[in-house]
Amino acid sequence: MPRREYEVARLDDLPAGAMQPIEVEGDKILLIRDGVDVHAVDATCPHAGAPLVEGVRHGNRLVCPWHKATFCIQTGTVLEPPALDSLNRYDVRVDGQRVLLTYPAETPAHAEQAHDSRCFVVVGAGAAGAVAAQTLRQAGFDGRLVMLDQVNRVPYDRTILSKYALSGEQGAEKSPLQTQSFYRQHRIERWTAEVTNVDANRRQITCADGTSLHYDAALLATGGAPKRPDLPGANLQNVFLLRSRNDADAILAQAERSERVVVLGASFIGMEVAASLRERGLDVTVVGKETAPFEKQLGARIGTAFTSLHEKRGVTFRLGCEIKALEGDRHVRRVVLAGGEALAADLVVIGFGVRPATSYLDGIVLHQDGSIPVDANLRVTDGLYAAGDIAHFPLHGDGDPIRVEHWRVAQQQGRVAALNMLGQTTRYEAVPVFWTIQYLKRLDYIGHAVEWDDIVVHGDLEKPEFLAYYVKNGLIQAAAGLDRDKDTAALIELMTTRRDWTPSAMGDSPATVLAAMT
Repeated sequence: MPRREYEVARLDDLPAGAMQPIEVEGDKILLIRDGVDVHAVDATCPHAGAPLVEGVRHGNRLVCPWHKATFCIQTGTVLEPPALDSLNRYDVRVDGQRVLLTYPAETPAHAEQAHDSRCFVVVGAGAAGAVAAQTLRQAGFDGRLVMLDQVNRVPYDRTILSKYALSGEQGAEKSPLQTQSFYRQHRIERWTAEVTNVDANRRQITCADGTSLHYDAALLATGGAPKRPDLPGANLQNVFLLRSRNDADAILAQAERSERVVVLGASFIGMEVAASLRERGLDVTVVGKETAPFEKQLGARIGTAFTSLHEKRGVTFRLGCEIKALEGDRHVRRVVLAGGEALAADLVVIGFGVRPATSYLDGIVLHQDGSIPVDANLRVTDGLYAAGDIAHFPLHGDGDPIRVEHWRVAQQQGRVAALNMLGQTTRYEAVPVFWTIQYLKRLDYIGHAVEWDDIVVHGDLEKPEFLAYYVKNGLIQAAAGLDRDKDTAALIELMTTRRDWTPSAMGDSPATVLAAMT
């Protein structure tokens, strides 16, 4: 299609800092006023289709309102996941008051790379592994690149399994993350293999079939394995864990011939599964030892808001309860609680979290939970890096070591590790962010709070629509927001800029605070 210039706006109609969506030849484009300049990029986030005009801008950064992907307004380049693809950028010039845009966007030229004899290996094809492989090619690595995974499936978005796949709803998130042709085009070798040993000293990877591979640099991104409790009856049929597409398919097959579901664990996975199966019309009971869902992460006060959200839709709870056994004749028929109550069940889903999948690693001392200690560059030892659920990393790059089991963090770490495999010295200093979606209502959590003195809430926990600050020694350690898209997007930028925010300084509108700074 030949490129031509269109007059798309008058400069007087674009106040300083304004973002204005337009349409050219059927394509949605976002104009952004930046001083005397005007930039133009795609108006829709490539991750899940969010309208970027509803997000927030901070300097050259544009943050998606839904899942907080971040883009450069000048180039369209994706800066933060979960989006993996950059926005198209359109040439714009200002002639007096006329804002002129050239359409379509120009396809960027690919520079020729010098021959590279090195071999880089990515072990694991989840969030961290997929982003790492893509980043290595985008950053110019032209050597051999191998991605190993136990499942012969193109990397996909695992977060949709509990949020959408089980409910029958269609989420807008891009999945698979990239097509098979993408991996072929970028010469990323996808091996289906079980890694049984990684020798960090010899830089050697061995697979179950005896195949071995020497690496110059490698990333371990094997994620976690769901915890199956040591309970009588835990191995009965129709008792499921959820980690993969195959797991979700098996749960769905049983759900179609079930009426009563018991979900073990009031975790994020457990509560998402409960919401999804309830939306399918099944009778759902959640059993948890906590007094409220997410009590450890969000506190009982916020967790109770989710109890109410579920109860209004017919989910029942047994909280503060221990599980004695699962009973049945080959197939599970009931869940017996420590107090003696028996809950009838045709289907049981276990949501007790995951343990790091690291049993293959030799020559490295693991953390007590099985995770891999790394430095701020996600380096394990020379030539070896770890990212995602298995990485025990310093918070903000210089804080206490933590482990985080969240998709966006894993993707961020995959990118940082890839850049460091190439010889850069990029530190992982990001503010952790995760989200959960239940009944199409999304809660965003920004930061990391192990303990707090107070929770300052703005909004309505009954509705629910709120913003909550987790405060320690007068400073915000973390925040949770439900139905506060613009504010939670702003919080990421604000908490990245400073760590000394007080609840009074942040107030009930972080988006307003950020706008005043921009």
